[in-house]
Parts: sequence; C-alpha cells; structure tokens
Amino acid sequence: MFGKCVLLGLCLAGSSALAQQGDRVDLGRLQTGATVSFVRAGSGDWGIEIAGAAAPRILQPKPAKLEVFRTEEDIRQLAAGYKTVEKSDSGIDALAEISHDGSVVFRVQDRWGLNGAVVSVNRKVQVVGNASGGFYSSVVLTVDPAVGWSDVSYLAPCLLYGDPTYDGERSPGGTRNYAARRFVMREDNLSAPLFALSFKNGASVTVLDPAPRGDTTVEETRLSRPVITDARLQFGALGAWQADDGPIEFGFWLPGTTSGYAGGRGGAGGPRWIRRYHPIAQGVAHSYQVSFRFGQNESFRDVTRNAWRWAWNTLNPPVIYIDVEQMRRVLTDHLVAQAATIDGRTAMPFVINTMTDEKQWNYTMVAMGFVGKNIECADQLLREGDRDKTERGQKMRQTGLAIIASHIQALATVPLQGTGYDLATGKSWMGDRQEWVAPWLRNATEGMRVLMRAYRREKAQGREHPEWFNWVKTYVDWLILQQRPDGSFPRRWKPGSSEVEEPTGTTSYNPVPLLVMMSEETGDPKYKQAAIRAAEHVWANWGTRGVFIGGAIDNPNITDKEAGMLSMEAYLSLYDSTKEPKWLQRAQAAADFAESWIWIWNVPMPVDANDAQL
Repeated sequence: MFGKCVLLGLCLAGSSALAQQGDRVDLGRLQTGATVSFVRAGSGDWGIEIAGAAAPRILQPKPAKLEVFRTEEDIRQLAAGYKTVEKSDSGIDALAEISHDGSVVFRVQDRWGLNGAVVSVNRKVQVVGNASGGFYSSVVLTVDPAVGWSDVSYLAPCLLYGDPTYDGERSPGGTRNYAARRFVMREDNLSAPLFALSFKNGASVTVLDPAPRGDTTVEETRLSRPVITDARLQFGALGAWQADDGPIEFGFWLPGTTSGYAGGRGGAGGPRWIRRYHPIAQGVAHSYQVSFRFGQNESFRDVTRNAWRWAWNTLNPPVIYIDVEQMRRVLTDHLVAQAATIDGRTAMPFVINTMTDEKQWNYTMVAMGFVGKNIECADQLLREGDRDKTERGQKMRQTGLAIIASHIQALATVPLQGTGYDLATGKSWMGDRQEWVAPWLRNATEGMRVLMRAYRREKAQGREHPEWFNWVKTYVDWLILQQRPDGSFPRRWKPGSSEVEEPTGTTSYNPVPLLVMMSEETGDPKYKQAAIRAAEHVWANWGTRGVFIGGAIDNPNITDKEAGMLSMEAYLSLYDSTKEPKWLQRAQAAADFAESWIWIWNVPMPVDANDAQL
C-alpha cells in the first residue's frame, strides 16, 4: 500500500514538472477556435495569451496586478507574472507573489478553467504582513495594439450601448469618459455585472462577475470620501480603457475603484476618482471570480442579447412567485382610494404623500401618459369594474368614467393646451414645473392609445363613447400634419399651438400604435402610412445600431429602457397590422435591449445600515 502511495506521489510530481517544461502550456480551445495558453517569458514568469480566431489577439504577460494606495501622491501599480503554472484535469493553477515595502508579500492564487466559449478565473489573494494604506487586485487583459479605441463598441447594461452620444456628458457611459478613453463602472450600477467589447469583424469579449456580492457601508455609498479602505467592501468594478500609446485594456477589479466626472446634469465638474481598497493586513479576505465569454459572428445587437442572457443563465436569478389576483385586487383598491374629486371633476393626483396626510405642492396636478398615467389609471378601474359586478367594482367603473370625462373636458381643444391640467380649477396648470404637463408627444399619444383600447373594449360590450373617439381623432388628425418629410415628429409643442418647442425626432416611435389603431377604426390608410414612416425613421437612425433613446420626457435624448419598450410596442403594432416579418424582427431587437435593463442580481443594503431608516 505504501509503495502505491509513493508511486502516485511521483506521478503527480511528474505531471507538475511537465507543466513547467517548455514555454507554453495550453488550457484548451474555445468554441471560437482560439487557443488559451500560458506562455513563459524570458524572465521565467508566465503570462496568458488567447489567440487564433477572429477576435484580436488578447494577452496579459503579468496577470497578477495590484494597486497599492498610501497617499494621493503615492499610488503604486504593481504587477507580476506567475511563478508556477500547473495543469490538472480541472484547469490550471497559477501562483504569483508581489512584494511591497520589504515587509509585505501578496500571494496571488489563480485557478483558471475553460468551458465552451468561456474562460474563468477564481482568484484569492493572501496578504502576508501588515502595512499602512490599502490595495485592490485586478484581472485585466490587453487587446492587440493594432485595435484602436474607436474600433470597438462597448456595452455596459443600463449605462452604455455602443454609442455614448445619448448617455449624457458626465455619466459613466457618457461622452466625456469616451473622449478620455476610459469606461470604469461599479458593478452595483449595472443590471448585470458585465462589460463587453464588440469588434468590427463580429468578434466580442464579455467580462462577467459570476458571483457578485456587492457589500458596502452607509458611509461609502454617500461617495463623499474620495478614499476609503475597508475590508467590508465586496463590490467590484468593470470596464475598459486605453492609456496614451498603449493597448486597450479591460477586466475586473475589487474593491471597485472608479473614475468619472463630478457635477449633475448641466453642471460644472472635472474628473474625479473614487478610490476603494482593502487594508494591507494579515488575514484580510480578498477573493472573487471573473469569467470571459468570447463570441463570434455577432452584431452589436447580438452582443447585447447574448451577453445579457449568458449573465442570466450564469447568475440564475430566482423567480419569485406572487398571488397575482390578490395583488391586483389590493392595488386597485388602493388606486381608487386615491382618486380626488373637486367641483365635479375627478382625477388621480400627480403625487401622494405616503408618510403623512399633508398634501404635496402639486397634489392637484393631473397628467396623462408617462408618469402621470391619469387615463391609464382610469382604464385599470374600468377593467376591474368589468371583472367585479359588486358595488366595489361598480364604484371603480364610475370613478374611471369620471376621470376620463374630466380629462377630455379640461383638454377639449386641439392643439392641446397641455397633457394635463389643474384639478382645482379645471384649467391649465399654472404652478411650478408647467413643462411636466406640456403638450408632449409621448404623454398625449400614450394616454390616447390606452383610451382607444378602452373604447374598443367598451364598444364590444355595447357601450358607446363617441366623445372618446372624437377627442382622439381630432388630435390625431392634427398630429399627422405635424409629421416632417423624414417621417419624424417633434418631441413637444408650445401650449395650444402648432409651434414646436422641442424639435428632436428621437421619440417618433410614440404615436405609432395610436396611428395604426386609427386606421383600423376609420378604414383610412393615411394614419398607418404615417406610422410606418415614423417607425422607419427611428429604426434607420438608431434601432439598427441597437440604440433606443428618448423615452423619459424630462431627460431628452437619453438612452433608456422606456425607449426600448415603447419601440417594441410600436413595431409589434405594425407587425400585427401588416404581418411583415421585419417589424417582428425589429420588435425583438427592441425587446433584447429592454430586457438588458432588468436587474438580475441582488444588490444588498449597506452592511451597517439601520433597516428602520431605509
């Protein structure tokens, strides 16, 4: 028995020795055809190389990388290659050591694996010794220097979709960071903790934290201190950057030090670093995982879909089941209880104080569409009235009818004076933030298409509401005259006027479903023709690139989920009407974009938060 153990030990030692022989050890071949190898440099240290397929050559001669902070004037970048690389059936174990100040050694232990199109590393850093300051470690790869910054389209779900033009000047995925050739983002700002690079030849690489934690502290979340060193910080950051005359670098690091631009929307502010570190202390826990997915033959829209769905499958978020019928009943009861009636007019207040009985300053502001949803609320009450024939349901029905009648009466003339009014007077809102209820394209067409659906549903049950239809048709007849030669519609008009207040046509998807319905109701094709021209405009200018912008009225021309959802609805309405496959394909592209905004990992509250104050 002892002899067998000795023989087994010799065999294992021999396999480790073989891993050190030669200058290359292959981890394996990716589905793309690229080979992942560990390559020994002349110094004897080992680095990693991924090459041999459509993607640019990717490498890192010094995979063990640290940033060590002592003071703002003393920040050190330390890096080393692996001293040993040992291959086993499960992958490759690699070890590196980095000395600091003669009193501290960072022992970096990486276990690399390969599965299909994904290369993964499980990292653990052991700190031997103690020193002042803090550190973070990173797993960073570099792209072939022949590839320039502008040769790549970058994806960070919720923050960046290729073109930064519509992401805001100072946002993490905005134009200033693009001009600085630096996108670095905390993972707790991302719906999925991933960052992707899409190359012009259809190749792509996506970085993912497959086991995110996200731990932080109350003080840290305020971002008031530029430097914090705390072992409790367990959130990382991802991104890509390119230094002067250097290659593009990308990867993951923990804790999540980031840089950006101070100042809010329209405000002044320069570049700012938010530095986060772990203490340089014996026994500090510092470990994480990073995965790299390699794609091929993918457009940028494909990368958005495939990267996010890979993250979904990897993170496997749980499905939380609820009693939908119970929730619908509870919420509609709550909704009808908020309806207010003043001098015979009924509406849903724009805002309700949930903490006290005090009425907010804009309690009597009423708005349709977007966040006001006055007509949409009425529609829900009508639906519940159809379900429930008791006194409860009939009260909801009467409330819904009163809301619609009051809204039409207050906004009876076209061009519209606004998309909302003052419940206290029945006239235009004259208080603060009048622009909230201005004649927005989205607010009007969103509310009116819901009203048209209610009109159809009521008519099918023998209930006629010609005043609903006439109000909508009067507006739509005016609206198609506002369509421009390129198919677009303005975003907003001046009250009671055809004079344009905001000319941008980015939201021209908004009226499409309403226009389609009007052709179906009247038999006149001119409305659908206008819808097709509008939909073609937004697709040709933005949708074909996987960019959907302008959904939120108060943040114009910004990439947002609402734009994707509204575009999807527009394209589906045209598919239902024309049966042309291209509209279904475009709806799928919009849906792929919109789903990438769904949060699929649990971002925890700060570890030291008082739950009673959350």
